[in-house]
Amino acid sequence: MLRISSSLFVIVITTVLGFSSSSVARDFPETSPDTLVVCPAAFQRTMLKWCDYRERQGHVIKMVAPPLGVKELKQTIRRFAKSGSLKHVLIVGDVGDQNHLKVPTDFVKAKVNVLFGSDPEIATDNPYADLNSDGLPDLSIGRIPLDTVVEIDNYIERIIKYESPSHKQQWQRRINFIAGVGGFGSMIDGLIEQTTKTIITDLVPGEYETSMTYGSWCSPFCPDPRRFSEVAISRFNEGCLFWIYIGHGSRTALDRVRMPDRSHLILNNQTVQKLNCVEGSPIALFLACYTGAMDHPVDCLAETMLRQDGGPIAAICGSRVTMPYAMSLLSLEMVHEYFHGDVETLGELTLLSKQRMVKGSANNPKYREMIEGMGQVFSPAPRLLDLERLEHAQLIQLIGDPLLRLKRPDRLELQAKHVPVLGNQIQVSGVSQEAGDLVIELAYPRDRFRERPRRRVNYDPSNESLSEYQRTYEKTHDLVWVTKTISVGAGPFKASLPIPAEIRGACIVRGMLQTADHFSIGSAPIEISKIAPSHQAELPDQKLIK
Repeated sequence: MLRISSSLFVIVITTVLGFSSSSVARDFPETSPDTLVVCPAAFQRTMLKWCDYRERQGHVIKMVAPPLGVKELKQTIRRFAKSGSLKHVLIVGDVGDQNHLKVPTDFVKAKVNVLFGSDPEIATDNPYADLNSDGLPDLSIGRIPLDTVVEIDNYIERIIKYESPSHKQQWQRRINFIAGVGGFGSMIDGLIEQTTKTIITDLVPGEYETSMTYGSWCSPFCPDPRRFSEVAISRFNEGCLFWIYIGHGSRTALDRVRMPDRSHLILNNQTVQKLNCVEGSPIALFLACYTGAMDHPVDCLAETMLRQDGGPIAAICGSRVTMPYAMSLLSLEMVHEYFHGDVETLGELTLLSKQRMVKGSANNPKYREMIEGMGQVFSPAPRLLDLERLEHAQLIQLIGDPLLRLKRPDRLELQAKHVPVLGNQIQVSGVSQEAGDLVIELAYPRDRFRERPRRRVNYDPSNESLSEYQRTYEKTHDLVWVTKTISVGAGPFKASLPIPAEIRGACIVRGMLQTADHFSIGSAPIEISKIAPSHQAELPDQKLIK
């Protein structure tokens, strides 16, 4: 009878499963890990590339195969957390019944969102990160819900590319919003729209470019509705920090844009194949229902998008019906943490935002009070707002790498002064940390128009009218009056910008500096006012600016 040694048997079995014995027996550091990777054996060899990459950044990684069930996985994570060093958990593999490629998710009872028509249970990975069973995560957690070695390997390569320096970094100052109509009634929709506009206008710093693609035919931000999907995808493919969808969703699609005569597609599991972002893969943020339903028999929209080579680098999304009040608070905390916080990873940003959404915070009290008031108006159970917030800690999932390093442009110091002599110019000064080409822009802030659009009262479905929608949409996003590029050295710099005769009122000067290793942006507000009378004689050909 043929005898096989135990060591040879292990080699044979692990080769059949698709990984080497050395990947399982890898000598991880004896130091207590800060990151636990729960990964089926068939994917462990591929994930070694990710482990090596993160360890070079200073993380201490431990990789384990998933236990048999949810309860056992919770116990495993808590055992590693006893050291006090564990901060992050990454789950690799899709959701499903336990097998050699799946890692099950947990289910918790829904208490508030069922009033919105949601399922009685919420699929969630949050309990794995909840060490004291209070419903709030204590660790950052994310899941890479991919199905094959090739898909996981491609995603790891995309992560490394995303975090590596590049000569094309302009996408780091873009944030693109896609919005559907809420459908909660004109009053509530109006409140949501106004709150969203206020947060975007006031809390996103002026040096960032924002776009809004809005599915309301009355809005100047509505493109030709026949091209809505095309425009939404093009906003994704141009590259941006965040691609944010606000509206209704389902497990495999975003809600359709509804016009008085017909509806138009935005995005679904089939059209995601058109996602092809070459530089600056966005973080996709879905303020919508079901887009992160990982437990659905068919891959949910967020999973399908992540699988695309030109898709998002990560997605934050809800696994069940999400609710406007809690989602607005979560968004507020995420905006604050990204622009004013100092966490380095997407997982930490999500973790802190969840905690502050539930517990409250001193960040942006005026806006939080505004949202609290909205919750009292449109929540079906105003007395359950505390529970609604806690439920959203369970609802919101991070699809992707929780250790993904956030892209934050460096700060470019910039000042601007209107000088109504010497040709009526703006003097720009500042300090650059490095030598490079500095692009300076004179623009309107995002709450102004260069040309005020006409108000739409009646819907006209004619080709001429809908084509005009597209032209108006493009004009509303054309806010730059003057662009100038100068070469600067490390240290102080000065430049001047001419002021067009048509411009007036509140404006902003923006600067963007690209070097081999850094990308810096800055802005300075400026008021373009009427030229002082004492200088009018010196400028006979200059149109007065009001």
